[in-house]
Amino acid sequence: MSDLLRRLLTAWRMELRLVVPHWSYPLMLLGWWALVAYVFSIQSLISPEAALKGNPGAFSVGLSALAALLLGAFVAGRSQRVRFAALEETFPTGAEVLLGRWLACLVALLPTQVAAVVLASRIGPATSLWRGLPTFVLEAGITLAFAVSVGWLFVTWLGPRRWVYLLLAGGWLSSLGWDVFFGGQGPSIPGSDLLDVLRTASIRYEELWGRLMEGERPVWFNLFYAGLAALFVALVVARVTARRNRRAPLIPAAFALAALMLTASAATAYVRQAQAWASQAITVESIQPPEPAATVTSPVVVDAWEIAADLTDPASPRFDARLTLRAAGNEPISTVTLTLHHDLEITSSSVPHERDGDVLTLALPEPLAPGATQDLHLTYGGELWTLVQAFRPLPDPLVFTTERGVRLPFFAGWYPVPGEELGGPDTSGVLHPPGRFVLTVSVPRGWGVCTNLPATGETTFASDRATWAVLYASPRLRTERVGASTIIAPEAILPTARAVIPNYEALLAEYASFFPIAAPDGVTLAVLDSFAGMADHTPPAGDQPLVVISQNTPEDLMESTGGHRYFISDALAADLWVLAGGDTGATTPRAGISEYLWIRHRVGTDPAQFEQALLANGGSYTAPIARALLAIENQRGVEGVREVIARMIAEGASLQDLEPDQIAGWIEEVGGAR
Repeated sequence: MSDLLRRLLTAWRMELRLVVPHWSYPLMLLGWWALVAYVFSIQSLISPEAALKGNPGAFSVGLSALAALLLGAFVAGRSQRVRFAALEETFPTGAEVLLGRWLACLVALLPTQVAAVVLASRIGPATSLWRGLPTFVLEAGITLAFAVSVGWLFVTWLGPRRWVYLLLAGGWLSSLGWDVFFGGQGPSIPGSDLLDVLRTASIRYEELWGRLMEGERPVWFNLFYAGLAALFVALVVARVTARRNRRAPLIPAAFALAALMLTASAATAYVRQAQAWASQAITVESIQPPEPAATVTSPVVVDAWEIAADLTDPASPRFDARLTLRAAGNEPISTVTLTLHHDLEITSSSVPHERDGDVLTLALPEPLAPGATQDLHLTYGGELWTLVQAFRPLPDPLVFTTERGVRLPFFAGWYPVPGEELGGPDTSGVLHPPGRFVLTVSVPRGWGVCTNLPATGETTFASDRATWAVLYASPRLRTERVGASTIIAPEAILPTARAVIPNYEALLAEYASFFPIAAPDGVTLAVLDSFAGMADHTPPAGDQPLVVISQNTPEDLMESTGGHRYFISDALAADLWVLAGGDTGATTPRAGISEYLWIRHRVGTDPAQFEQALLANGGSYTAPIARALLAIENQRGVEGVREVIARMIAEGASLQDLEPDQIAGWIEEVGGAR
């Protein structure tokens, strides 16, 4: 061991012996751990990795940054009192003493993160913890190193004055209000959130995609603050050395210059990505698709799709599509208009075609008579990347094909559909007429696939009445059968989803007894990301109801929240309505049935308790329908309600134009209520 390294380790041990045994150190740890435990207790935590890479982990690190600021300033301020300054002036460079003490501060601060790691380990599987732990420790170390360096630099240059500590604490407090300072939803200037050292406004983690939603920002963010920490340490060393030698030191200056170049390069890359994303983003009224109001009308319909999706190179997928077209009008047609995302380049077509953005015009070999069919074969592929403006520092990727995942919602235009305009996430007429849809997917080894089409094999999905189709693929996605039901979710969420499947099956059986169909055999539960992709109450493509909930709200998996009613109860009731032959557009009568079934499930059929639950529900718009159905059940039993719902399904289109009070009157008349 060299003398230089020996002196560094000696200084490191001496400083640790001064910091750790002090009475304030264990009190600080206990206080920090208590605050972190409180934050973890009020957060909706889905996995250890989500906890460490998401807001709870950021809070733990950010809270410790205050201690790091003050500790760095305090340790630097007592150099004269504990004779470290004399050692720095005695040894050949003096830098080894300073660096050893600086490292001792970092080591003393790392135990502040123990509570976050321990609490995260109790949330889910150990594999998720080990995935998130290295990144968490690295980012915590960088943040704490930066904070210690700032405190040390301030005291070295300004002196150990009391107001310096107040200045440092005030700077930390101001960083907590970064998003408020910029208007409540994060900085509006692309790249300005780089200054949010605690990441209170910019952190973004999805269990299904990891940090894909942030792009390369975390890498540049970490390099930026690592560079700043190194720069500040170099400036401190340069300051101390210059005081002793009365001249500018060469080595610390060169080190500071290298750190400055790293910081500038990282900042430039960070801002460039932010600006690029901001320029690419589109503006929509809402990223949540509304309920489908109608199907796309066109003189041609597609009776069948047979699509082979090759995602083995997920960044640039290839598609082989075979379609059966049918003339739906009263006149022969010689051209067919389809829509396909403009970034998907057609490599071959069985008929001549022209492209104009998203619109694909096909010239048929001969006119297609009404009711006649024509086969079409297309191959196409490309990279998809669609960003939408959001209330965050950066836009949200809504459609993408990347090496870390593929997300193709039904409005992405990833397969040809009839029409002249590609629908977006905020358009309503997104459904196409029902048709047979066979999808075969090839993915990299270890990847999982999610689609709304029922699985007919390991990589094959098919439906005879598909009106929409989505395709998700991720290395974290898993599919698991639980009895007759199916779970599609990230691996870390499977245990939670598995535990609630029996509750969903029981709720489905209870609801199905009110509809004129046999109870479906099981339910499909998809726990995906927190973005739009499947519109609420979209018709199921298979014989099982499909329930899709956000991975960011795991409490909605339980029955104790209002979110459960929306995501679970409404989804089951809506799918049963469609499976029984109900009109998709008849949203008002269907919503009234859903409200009746949910409140009945929670409080029973006692009129007083039912009314109290309705009022607690905010006196909803469809409350008159729920009251009328309860009156029918109390007079004629479940069979009476079943008959009324069968009539509502048969006449759903005509009921949609009525007000809830009018529908309630119709129910009482049809049901024979007294």
